[in-house]
Amino acid sequence: MTETAETGPAPPQADRPAQALNDELRRKLLVRLAPLFAGELITPEDQRFQAARQVWNAMVDQQPGLIVRCTGTQDVVAAVMAARALNVKFSVRGGGHSVAGKAHTQGGMTIDLSLMRHVGVDAPARLVQAEGGCLLADVDEATEPHGLAVPLGTVSQTGLGGLALGGGAGWLSRKHGLTCDNFVSLEVVLADGRVVETSATQHPDLFWALRGGGGNFGIVTRFTLRAHPFGPLLRIGVSLYRPEDTEEALRVYARTVPGLPRVVGWHGSLKRHMPPLPFVPPELVGARMLMLFSMWLDDPDDPEGIACTEQLTRVGAPCHAATTVMPFGTGMQRAMDPEFPNGRRNYTKEIHLATLSDEAIKRLVGFWRTMHLHGEVYIISLGGALTDVAEDEAAFANRSAPYWLNFSVHWDEPCCDEENILTICDTADHIAPWTAPGVYPNLLNFDENHRLIEAYGGKEKYALLGLVKARYDPANLFRVNHNVTPFL
Repeated sequence: MTETAETGPAPPQADRPAQALNDELRRKLLVRLAPLFAGELITPEDQRFQAARQVWNAMVDQQPGLIVRCTGTQDVVAAVMAARALNVKFSVRGGGHSVAGKAHTQGGMTIDLSLMRHVGVDAPARLVQAEGGCLLADVDEATEPHGLAVPLGTVSQTGLGGLALGGGAGWLSRKHGLTCDNFVSLEVVLADGRVVETSATQHPDLFWALRGGGGNFGIVTRFTLRAHPFGPLLRIGVSLYRPEDTEEALRVYARTVPGLPRVVGWHGSLKRHMPPLPFVPPELVGARMLMLFSMWLDDPDDPEGIACTEQLTRVGAPCHAATTVMPFGTGMQRAMDPEFPNGRRNYTKEIHLATLSDEAIKRLVGFWRTMHLHGEVYIISLGGALTDVAEDEAAFANRSAPYWLNFSVHWDEPCCDEENILTICDTADHIAPWTAPGVYPNLLNFDENHRLIEAYGGKEKYALLGLVKARYDPANLFRVNHNVTPFL
């Protein structure tokens, strides 16, 4: 096994590179699948095909040779075994919301889980079972009537599988950790067609790797997740700032966040055009604004929570400030959806920050005040329960950074791609003096393979993931992802 400073151990060479589908190979695949498959087999000639291949990020336009929509675990097994037997390259689609557009692979087969969306709630045990194709909205709708919540992401149309296997950060993370920190057990289809249950005591190496290592090790067809008493209502505070008042507000924010208890989430968003969010006055929609929003992650009627959110909304000189109570699962969890519509060209650049210093704020606000792109810069404060999990306890890495900075922009015209991407990357480079190690795997983009080892925690942790990969997927069948290569 050879190694270089940049790449770590070299991957093994596959005996036979996986193939794209030509007409003859597609015919053989369909013949093999037809008697075993209960779901839908969608070819490019099928009238359902174009709709079935649409994904969130229009910048990544892959044309698969076959889409197989699974109805359950045995369909997934049949698809994996057929692809393995015929050496067909394949991808796995959950919600199709991947920033990097990994749901499809050009000319290959898409194993589509979008029909597998059942959620079961065991309220007394505070456990949730969710199939691998669930969207976050499916889980929230099932748990909210029971006064429970699973820590999830922040856009309701995101797929549970991709989010959770890459970590899963969201509004509840400061109090209850990442989605992957709340795994109890997982049902997984492996590369050899076996179906295994993995947990802290069953295949613990696989369980470790799936808690942040992405879709590298198999296809998760069922998640068993720990739920927490929460809601159904959430108390939030929102304050909006015009450009001239933004720097001072962020300076106070940066001084205040480190002292907040984990029951408080407080985040920022620099908006180029304020969207029509539920808590934004109509007259401010479309304006360039900083939004600071705080959340009391406990009883919304707690006097301490009321006082805390009201105090945080009065930071600096807001042009609008308010506190309110809204449903969590079917309210706040969907509030950001209008900012992330399907079918636009999207580019995201995420960096971890070690500090939000005055100079970093000055540079960031300077970029934003002249920003011509549609989009926003999110400032996510973390800590709390994220740091309760030791670095070696799960594959998810780089937990100690106090802030994540996420540049998220979108547009419609392909001719703008190069200029817009360069603008965002250059801006992120200007913040480099204040960065911390790491990048959130779920926000790695299609052109960021050079950040893979950083995303997975450095060469040592990446090597450990490679050893698990070699044990469960030595031929690297599961490769259309932020790929960990097998270390043999």
